[in-house]
Amino acid sequence: MASLEIYQFYIVYDEFTITVCSCLDDAVEELALGSKLYGFTDDENMAQKLLRECFHFVSSGPM
Repeated sequence: MASLEIYQFYIVYDEFTITVCSCLDDAVEELALGSKLYGFTDDENMAQKLLRECFHFVSSGPM
């Protein structure tokens, strides 16, 4: 029986970077360091869309 891996994607950002974390522990660590959570999903295509949205959100003005 093939194992089905389930991925979660967390999009976090700060004033200098946007990061896609696939591990909750990594996302929590980024948040503890001051990053903000933009969104999360279990779908890779949606994660790419959220990443683009986050880029436009961050580049459009002050946080």
